[in-house]
Amino acid sequence: MPITPVGDLTREPLSFPADRDLRLQNLARADEGFLLALGYSSQRGYGRNHPFAGEIRFGEVEGGIFGRRCRFRRAAWLDHVDRMPDGESIQGLNHRGAVLTRGYGLAFGQSERKTMSMALVDRSLRARELGEEVIAPVQDEEFVMSHSDNVQATGFVEHLKLPHCVDFQSELGLLRKLRKEFFEAADADMQEAAE
Repeated sequence: MPITPVGDLTREPLSFPADRDLRLQNLARADEGFLLALGYSSQRGYGRNHPFAGEIRFGEVEGGIFGRRCRFRRAAWLDHVDRMPDGESIQGLNHRGAVLTRGYGLAFGQSERKTMSMALVDRSLRARELGEEVIAPVQDEEFVMSHSDNVQATGFVEHLKLPHCVDFQSELGLLRKLRKEFFEAADADMQEAAE
């Protein structure tokens, strides 16, 4: 089997359709609450995905760097990361019958809920790949991947507090001015009609 290069969300802008490697990177960085809500929606029937937990594992992962311009021919190992759970969801019986499919999740820390939520969403995002009809938001990769970034979402919602106060005041001032002009023009028309 040929080795396919893995994409890197931190170096290349996201484009659609995205391969599974990029989807999994995006989901690993996603907000847990967002993934939980999407995973729950898929279990409740929006996306026809109610799997079984295949396996939930914990382990240590070693991390290393292999630089392109590094004079060494091997990776420089940094350290290990404790308590990294990963898990799989197993989905049986799809539109083709008795076919088992999987979703995968991986997270940092003691995050079994995020791991399983990610596995649910990963399986749902595989709908097109598995020849299933895309009928729910959890199956729409552009929707999921464009809205899962916690930092961007938090910043966008939080910015409503102050800058929009100024925007609202300027729009309110414009509406008052337009309303005044309208009533002045209406009064002028009434006076003209009375003469």
